[in-house]
Amino acid sequence: MSDSALPKLEVGDIIQALDGVCNSQVDATGTTKPLLACVVSGVLRGAVVMLGGEGSEVRDTDEYVALMKKLIASDLVILAIGYPVTVAQNAGLLNPEAKELCGDGLKRVCELAEIPPVLPLGGLENIGNVVTIAQALSADSGLTVPQLPVVGCDAAGVSAQAVELGNTFVGLGVDTFIGIMPYEGSLEDVIAASGLKDGAEAKHTVSANLEELGDAIIADIEKKRSAIAI
Repeated sequence: MSDSALPKLEVGDIIQALDGVCNSQVDATGTTKPLLACVVSGVLRGAVVMLGGEGSEVRDTDEYVALMKKLIASDLVILAIGYPVTVAQNAGLLNPEAKELCGDGLKRVCELAEIPPVLPLGGLENIGNVVTIAQALSADSGLTVPQLPVVGCDAAGVSAQAVELGNTFVGLGVDTFIGIMPYEGSLEDVIAASGLKDGAEAKHTVSANLEELGDAIIADIEKKRSAIAI
């Protein structure tokens, strides 16, 4: 499936859907504040932006799906861009019924907002929408983007495209997690050869084991939550 044919929600669609989790009589609507309220209360632990481009198919699909299921079971909502949208769609994770695979908090949000736990943002050309959402969350919360309990993830391996996107995320202050294929030699050499570069306020975490990568993502989200006392 080409990127242009991928299921896609606009930023406005997501914000409108999230209005379903707030009390319209007393809470602001049309903003990211309902999402922030869920995160602050702990109903949602945070968000993971999962992205990937052509060539992602080299990663075993079962591993990819297992990582997604691990994250949503930990009450992390997933924003999918590019190849992960196809993975999630084929695994049924873009369906409302996928709420049954979620932790209690994310399941409740899915029920109230009538959304699946994996939200498709279309192809990689829509990466700017993630920046828009992050900036809106920052403005509505008073937190900087690096403080938000949000991370990036490319579970497919280190391609030139993945490196570019990973470095972009880190440059924004978003910790980014890269799943690579099994390798020979030292991990330090693999990272150096890839061109991945840590930023002033964020870093890359690289692993060939997606189970371990999922654990690292969850730990990073919880560290961010602790740092802002939520």
